[in-house]
Amino acid sequence: MKATLIFDSVNNLLFSKWDDSFLQRMKSLNEQSSDGNITDSYNIAQLLSPIITSQRIMAAQFGNTYSSMQCKDDTVIVFDEFLDHVFMIITKDDIDDAQRELLDCKTLVQHICGQNIDLLHSPVYQGWLSVLLDSHTKGDSIPGASGVIGESGATASALNALKTISKEIKCASYQHYHLILFVGDKMLALYSSRGSEDLMPPDLILLSFQCIAAQEHWRNVNKSDTNTASNSWLPWLSEENSAIVNLCAGGAVVPCAPHSLHIAEVAPRIVLLVLVDMEMRDIGIAAHMSSQILSNLERLLLQRNLEMLPNTLDNLEAAIKKTTDALRKNKSNSNLCARLTSRMLELRKSCTTTTPLTPETTATAMRTALDALLDHLKPDIPSLKMDQPLKDLTNTLAPYIDFLRVKAMRYFSLGSRETDASSLTLHKYLSEFPGLVHFVYVDRTTGRFLAPDMADCAHMLNPHTVSYICNSVLFINTAYVKSCHLSLTKYN
Repeated sequence: MKATLIFDSVNNLLFSKWDDSFLQRMKSLNEQSSDGNITDSYNIAQLLSPIITSQRIMAAQFGNTYSSMQCKDDTVIVFDEFLDHVFMIITKDDIDDAQRELLDCKTLVQHICGQNIDLLHSPVYQGWLSVLLDSHTKGDSIPGASGVIGESGATASALNALKTISKEIKCASYQHYHLILFVGDKMLALYSSRGSEDLMPPDLILLSFQCIAAQEHWRNVNKSDTNTASNSWLPWLSEENSAIVNLCAGGAVVPCAPHSLHIAEVAPRIVLLVLVDMEMRDIGIAAHMSSQILSNLERLLLQRNLEMLPNTLDNLEAAIKKTTDALRKNKSNSNLCARLTSRMLELRKSCTTTTPLTPETTATAMRTALDALLDHLKPDIPSLKMDQPLKDLTNTLAPYIDFLRVKAMRYFSLGSRETDASSLTLHKYLSEFPGLVHFVYVDRTTGRFLAPDMADCAHMLNPHTVSYICNSVLFINTAYVKSCHLSLTKYN
C-alpha cells in the first residue's frame, strides 16, 4: 500500500498517486454513502483533511512540526511542507525509506515546477510528475552522478561529436548551453559552451530520470507499432521535444535556475539532451529566497510572534531588492519591479504602524506579486532544429553504437537462448566487446560510479535488500568510518 499526495494551502488535493490497495483502504474508512458525483480524490481529501489541518496548526501556532506518524497497523504517514504546500506519503514501508522517497518527490516537483507548485493543477504536469516518480526507481540505486566506463574511444568520439553538432544547434538568443549524451541512465559525454555554469551531481541525477522516462515512452511506442501514442504526460515529447526544467543553483543548491530541456533519441536507450540556460539564474535564486522568507513571515503572523518579525522583514526586503536588481539586470518587465517594491513598502508599513491594511492582507498581496514573478520564470522555449545534428551524431558514433547498446542493457542474461535476442553468452560478451566487463567502481572525489545490471543478480535486487544496503551504508558513514572499521553481514 502506497500513496503520494500533495495538498495546497487550503487543503485541496493538488496531486495524487496511489495503488489500488490504498484506495480500497480509504474507501473502507469512509462511512458516508457513496455518491457517484463525488470523486475518489474528493473523498480522500476529506478523510485526510483533519491530519493536514493538525499538522498546519502545530506548525503555525506552536512551531512544533511532526514529520511522521506511526499507526497501529504499521501504516506510516510522513510529512513535509514547502511553500504552504504539504507533501505526504502513506505506506507500510520503513519510515526512513518513506522520508527519503518524500524528499525525492519534493525535489522532482521543484525540478519541473520551480517555486510555482500550482503548475500541478495542469494534467500535463501531474502526468509528468507521476512518470518521473516511476522512473526514479528504475535507474541506479546508488546516490551520485553516474558515468559509463569502459571504452575510452567511445567517450572521446562522443565528446568530439557533441562539440561539432553544437555549432549547428546553437541558439542565437542564448549563449550558454550543455549537450549531454546518456547511455541508459549513465552519462557518456558532456560538452558545455564557454562561460556556462557547471552542472552539479544532483542535476545529472534529475536528468537521468528524464532520460529513463523518455526511453520507457519510446519503447512503449515501438511495442504498440503506432504513432498515435499519447504524449500529454511528457511535455518535452511535444512537437519540439522541449520543456522548461529547473536545475540546482545558489548556496542552498535547490532547483531554481530555469533551463530549456530538449531530448532526442540517437539509438535505443541512447539519448541526447540539450540544455539551454534561459539566463534567469539570478532571478530564480532571488525568487526562491523571497518565497521562503515570505512563507516564514506568514507563519510568524499566524503565531503572533512579534519578536522575530522585524528581522524577518529586513531579510525579506533584502531578498526583494536582490530580486528587483536581478530583474533590471535581465532587462525584464519594469512594471513587475515596481509592483514588488510597492508591495514590500505596504507590507513593512502595515507591520510597523497602524494602517487600514492588516499585515495578513499585505502579505497576501506580496504573495500575489511573487506569483507573477514565478510566472515570469517560465519563459518561451527556444526553437532548435535537431534533425541534421542527430544524423551527424549517429554517423560519428556508428562504430560504437553496438558497444553502447550493450552497455545500456539492463538485466541481460549470460545464457544462450535462441529465442532471446538480447541473450549473450559469456564468450560472446567478452570476445565481441573487449573491456566491456561490468564491475562496481566508485570515485569519491567526483561522485561517479558504475554498478552491474545483470539478470543473474536481479533476484538480489528486491526492495528489502536495497533498503537494507542503504541503511547499512548510512550506519557505516555515521558510526564505523570514524573508527576505521567496516562490518558487513549477509542479509537473509
